[in-house]
Amino acid sequence: MALKLTNLAALDDSLPQKGMAHASATDRAVWADFLATPDKVLAAFAAQQAPDSASGGDSFAERQAAFAARQSETRSASVSPRIGQSFFREVILTSYRGRCALTGNDDARLLTASHIVGWAEDETLRVNPANGICLNALHDRAFDRHLITFDEDYRLKIAGDVPRDARRALEKVESGRLEMPARFLPDQGFLDRHRRRFHARQRAV
Repeated sequence: MALKLTNLAALDDSLPQKGMAHASATDRAVWADFLATPDKVLAAFAAQQAPDSASGGDSFAERQAAFAARQSETRSASVSPRIGQSFFREVILTSYRGRCALTGNDDARLLTASHIVGWAEDETLRVNPANGICLNALHDRAFDRHLITFDEDYRLKIAGDVPRDARRALEKVESGRLEMPARFLPDQGFLDRHRRRFHARQRAV
């Protein structure tokens, strides 16, 4: 299992760190299927997180099947928001080693798995790990409101209409450039969409 997961890690070709070089066509198909339709993985994640997962209750397979059934009954066009958000947060915080990519803050209570393309903007990207950055609560709020963004070199950009004191708070970072994650580099296409909204908001001010 560990070797297979390492093979899947090798498919993240956005990063210099690589897994094993022997990823098969099946590995590639599994990876592509997860990015396109992550519901099966989310069902397994939900079953694992179920309160009775460590007890003598239903088996893992039964819990997974029950979750999938609930999904099919309640689905509009997306995965369960609660499960999706929980899964996304765990993946992003793990990828960023439990630290804010700007400040280095390592208190999980103050960290957010920030969506580059917002949750409400594109349901197909809601749990895509390349659509996330680990940020502290202040920078997450500013990022969500397009008061800050990141350029092609992942450098912090602050909107011109941010007041002086707020700007000073946003500038209190370890580096003006995002710390890169262990996996799932932020996708430049998604960041470009964010930058366009950042500039559009400033033009509208």
